[in-house]
Amino acid sequence: MLAGRELDDATVDRLTYLVFLHDCGKVNTGFQARVDPNARTVGHIAPLSAICGRRADRIISERALAALGADRMDAWGDGIIPLFDAILSHHGKPWPRDGDGRLAATHWQTSGTYDPIAELATLRGSADEAFPSAHSASAPPLPSGHRFTHAIAGLTQLADWIGSSGWTRDRTLSPATTWSQSVLRDIGLDPGPTRLLLDPSVTFARVFEREPYPHQADSGEGDARLLILEAETGSGKTEAALWRFLRLFSAGEVDGMYFALPTRTAAAQLHARVEKMARSLWGSSAPATVMAVPGYLSDEGRGALPSAADRLDGPESDTREQPIWAAEHPKRFFSAMIGVGTIDQALMAALRVKHAHLRASCLMRHLLVVDEVHASDAYMQRLLEQLLRDHLAAGGYAMLLSATLGAQARQSLMEAARGGRPRDVEMIGFEAATQVDYPLISTTQHPQVRARTPAASRLKTVSMRVEPLLDEPERIAMMARDAALAGAKVLVIRNTVSGAVAVQRAIEEKSQRTSEVLSYPAMTYALHHGRYAREDRRLLDRSVEAWLGRNRPNRGVVVVGTQTLEQSLDIDADFLITDLCPVDVLLQRLGRLHRHHADGSGDPRARPASFTDPSCVVLVPSDGLAQFLPGRRVGGGERHGLGHSLVQGIVRGVYPDLTILEATRRLILEHSEWTIPTMNRLLVESGIHTEALDTLIENLPPDEREAWSMNRQRVKGDELAQTGTASSNVLRKDRDFMEQGLDNAERITTRLGANDRLVKLPEGTIGPFGGQISQIAVPDWMLRGIDSEAQVTVAKSATGADLELGVGDRKFFYGAHGLHPVKTKS
Repeated sequence: MLAGRELDDATVDRLTYLVFLHDCGKVNTGFQARVDPNARTVGHIAPLSAICGRRADRIISERALAALGADRMDAWGDGIIPLFDAILSHHGKPWPRDGDGRLAATHWQTSGTYDPIAELATLRGSADEAFPSAHSASAPPLPSGHRFTHAIAGLTQLADWIGSSGWTRDRTLSPATTWSQSVLRDIGLDPGPTRLLLDPSVTFARVFEREPYPHQADSGEGDARLLILEAETGSGKTEAALWRFLRLFSAGEVDGMYFALPTRTAAAQLHARVEKMARSLWGSSAPATVMAVPGYLSDEGRGALPSAADRLDGPESDTREQPIWAAEHPKRFFSAMIGVGTIDQALMAALRVKHAHLRASCLMRHLLVVDEVHASDAYMQRLLEQLLRDHLAAGGYAMLLSATLGAQARQSLMEAARGGRPRDVEMIGFEAATQVDYPLISTTQHPQVRARTPAASRLKTVSMRVEPLLDEPERIAMMARDAALAGAKVLVIRNTVSGAVAVQRAIEEKSQRTSEVLSYPAMTYALHHGRYAREDRRLLDRSVEAWLGRNRPNRGVVVVGTQTLEQSLDIDADFLITDLCPVDVLLQRLGRLHRHHADGSGDPRARPASFTDPSCVVLVPSDGLAQFLPGRRVGGGERHGLGHSLVQGIVRGVYPDLTILEATRRLILEHSEWTIPTMNRLLVESGIHTEALDTLIENLPPDEREAWSMNRQRVKGDELAQTGTASSNVLRKDRDFMEQGLDNAERITTRLGANDRLVKLPEGTIGPFGGQISQIAVPDWMLRGIDSEAQVTVAKSATGADLELGVGDRKFFYGAHGLHPVKTKS
């Protein structure tokens, strides 16, 4: 695909010839001297650049290039130099082609009987012998496109890493299997044996133990490079994606799959489901499913490698465990046949970061599945568009899943899939957007392929109302507690950790630490949010699912948390209380309400009499949203994630666009009942489409319009800045490989303003729930100005079971309510 033509045998030989020479710089005398352990460390890249650049010693350079047969390779076409540059960049970033010429006299002169340039000629002679057709006069010129060059760079990095991994050659091989084939099969790069074991007549019902919904069956059809599936939360989009993978894999169109999710928790939850599918199909021969989350392990200890000390020695071990090789380093995640991880790992293939080419080249053979796609983050949206542009250009396949994708975001993604840019998108108007079918399958072949009406059993009508209780955690707690005492499973989702903790503390005080409401088994009180140690988060995940999952006990309970509860976890609440949020986010939260009845599986447990029909209370500020507009309320007080706020000198905000929030509030007032998924399209477009938002502001009284317009302009300005940052951070594979400049990798991230610092805890640290904890993610703004190597201390709190955590001169409490900074007097 990237070469624009078939790769004939001579072309493959020429490419392999060049890769054979990737370490030719190691013949320099300084590198060879490293056999002496006391010798000064000399590399092979800088000395090679010393004889290739414009500052090179002319005589030495001419001898070296002649030894390599540069004059013969010149006949291979214009692609020879960029391809050799890409191959010599096998350490993860462009090599310094124009190095210091003074190194040539030091490392390329004859030393005793050793002549490094003569060794270059010997190495080239070996290449001539191994790949004789490389010099065929009838061979076409090497491909010279930029994208092709970028891909060869990544594949060379991968090959170099495999060859350097210490695989043992002491193994019994069949006559038809070479050592290299055996290694590639063991680590998952060659899926041939696995594909042969897959029954091509396998059905959806055989894999998932039920008949497919229409959109699931449709997702397995067709060979479109990109498929976007829009369907309500809980409708089985995950199974639809897995089914599409099996169909494409069986047909030989893809060699694997990477399932990208928004959070680590989501990845951990899905990992088990994908493993179950693999085992149902392949039994004991199932390929291992790599959990592509650094340091994460599945409950059974499979999927990722916690430390290099536990690394398997070689491929002679159980084949199913060998994809651990791919999990040992995040850069190698995509070399596994099946991976489940965060979207961040995939987006790094589209960023100007070291080893981006390695990631992208491994990924291009996979079906890339991206879950929870939405338009609320302009920066990540642009990165995803670039990733799709590159992935599909390389012949890859992708599938995007969303319950709440707006028409404008869909159009941008489809344009990127066709190779276009945002400026090429002709945006659909509001009225037309609301008329688009739902659920919907869109592909690059046809804008809208199929949309079938869901079964009546999957329709859900939710009673919606607003309550001005956003700043009253005690009254929120009483509402939740009263419902739980009536037998309901109550889910309280707040926009901020502080808001969730305030409600939890109020529940604890009202319950007087009795057993009236127990949020978790074997725990009196707990929360669910992102500021917990990794081990405690896994414990809380399992506890929440025990109370609100398919086999939930027959008693009332309150679970309080943040956005961590609105996706990934398979939970089912009788009653939902939630902070005001954008309508697309609100629909995600509603997906956790009466979920198991809505998915068509029925509810084996009778719901309490007052909660047989789903209902939701949306918490809004008592004085309206205008108080959060620019200039109305600066700093101080809990903003509940609404609008912009100033935290330690940093502008922050969970949901900065107040116009979207106001549109959502009005939708609840206008429609006291939401029928899902019938109303999804109308609700989403009414709440996020630019025309709808502009109309809302235009219809405001003149004395209010200016302040609301200022907020809207501020948001648009932020989005432009984010897209501009994304444009400067992406790796442009349609441009020259050597001009990418990957040296700034440490400053380039997949998410703006969301860079947690992973703090490792002293060995043996016991957390508030009695288990050992090893590390905790601390929001970057809490550690601003603290050195990454600052000392970490842990001590028991003098006031209770909490831990006192110190990072440099910053102090934190860590306990059942999570991690919180210790407030100091200014």
